[in-house]
Amino acid sequence: MATPEQITPEIARLFFAKNERRKRLAALPYPEKVQAVVQLQRMAVPILKNRDKRARVWQINT
Repeated sequence: MATPEQITPEIARLFFAKNERRKRLAALPYPEKVQAVVQLQRMAVPILKNRDKRARVWQINT
């Protein structure tokens, strides 16, 4: 963990932006959160298929 002396203005800005993004994602309605998970699955499944043939993307009605 960085000490306060090690945190530059740029790192502080990145931490702030990360926290703000987390707040925005947490405030999303549940259906939009599920859609975000499905999008992540679409990106990950091609890679995961090499390790686990059961990897799949949820089928949801949009």
